[in-house]
Amino acid sequence: MIRYRIEFGQSEANRLKAQKFRQKVFRVSEDGMDEDKYDSICEHCLIFDKKNNDKLVLVFRSRTFSSMEDILYSYPAQYYDLTKLSALRVRPMEIGRLCVNPHTSDPFLLLVAFKYLRSIVSSRRVDFIFGCTSFAGADNPQHLTALNSLEKNQIASSSFQFKKKSSEVLDIKKKLIGTQDSKKANNLLPPLLRFYLSLGGRVSDHAVIDKDLDTLHVFTYVNLKEKKNH
Repeated sequence: MIRYRIEFGQSEANRLKAQKFRQKVFRVSEDGMDEDKYDSICEHCLIFDKKNNDKLVLVFRSRTFSSMEDILYSYPAQYYDLTKLSALRVRPMEIGRLCVNPHTSDPFLLLVAFKYLRSIVSSRRVDFIFGCTSFAGADNPQHLTALNSLEKNQIASSSFQFKKKSSEVLDIKKKLIGTQDSKKANNLLPPLLRFYLSLGGRVSDHAVIDKDLDTLHVFTYVNLKEKKNH
């Protein structure tokens, strides 16, 4: 029997369920909703565990754009200057607000989510995916160790250098130092970031400190069209 059931779409019911779930996970609160102005124009993916009374265990949202110029009005564009990316001739999709029930222990859950995500990318002929990938805890020193595991070619090249737009940032290139246990450091990377990197993704040369959600996040993207051409 297939363990997980997936709902995907832009319905109000899906959006409200996702917002309530995110409030519990991101803000550790049963009261209120984790919401922003982008929720109503995004599609929401909800994954339910049929083995556990059809309990909601993972959510994320996505938004497909008609052109790269439009990503200047995306969620990440609030924190990163994406102007240099807007000249690319690709079909972009933003992924964000991914969160998992912290009491879920099934290691295959994320694989189910990423497999479904790849099916969306394929069916819509998307060739550029992007978003903010977050580390829980804005001041956790382990994040620097994790960022340390990034290889030089995983940080955006100077041709796509993102100007700092947020007032509170961590300059990754200046902080990078040699690490003795890169495998352990890589395991500290958020699952969504590891997914991007597995596809050949790159990250911004600085991270943004988000005190509202108590996270540290980096802008992450994968140019699938570039990979196809190689």
